[in-house]
Amino acid sequence: MKNLKSLFYFVGIFLAFSCSNEPEEQLLIEKTARIEIEMEGSLDQYLVNFGIHSLYKGQNGFVSATIVQPGELEWTQIIEQANTFNISTPLTFSELIIESDEPVHTFGFIFNLVHNGDIPDDDFEDLRATIRVFGNNAEVQIYQFVARPVGEVAEPLSETVRF
Repeated sequence: MKNLKSLFYFVGIFLAFSCSNEPEEQLLIEKTARIEIEMEGSLDQYLVNFGIHSLYKGQNGFVSATIVQPGELEWTQIIEQANTFNISTPLTFSELIIESDEPVHTFGFIFNLVHNGDIPDDDFEDLRATIRVFGNNAEVQIYQFVARPVGEVAEPLSETVRF
């Protein structure tokens, strides 16, 4: 009987140590990321600020991002050590498309439209944007953005996406 109690004791200890309370690691799902931004309103009266960062693959691999449209647009600033790509430019286009160069599981972006300070004319329209996030060409998330009225402080949209 004493041996049976000892056996149950050791089995209990073994089970307690083998059943860890640590959560299982979350599976990293990687997809080619694409962000499509469609803007409408008085485009010529605004500056666009867009940044994409933290494009991660695997445990700690960095991925670059490419401006697909407009084709002639280039990144204003690239900070390789921080895996960050920024655009700050007057709006001469109504659509901006960015794509990851490789599949990623996580990325972040920030988007803002700032009035350029000129006095609005009579047909001025506040700028609106629809931001669509895709993973492997399937829409994952959609955001709506409306620029602040002229003279008010701009409020950027900042999001982190994980597939």
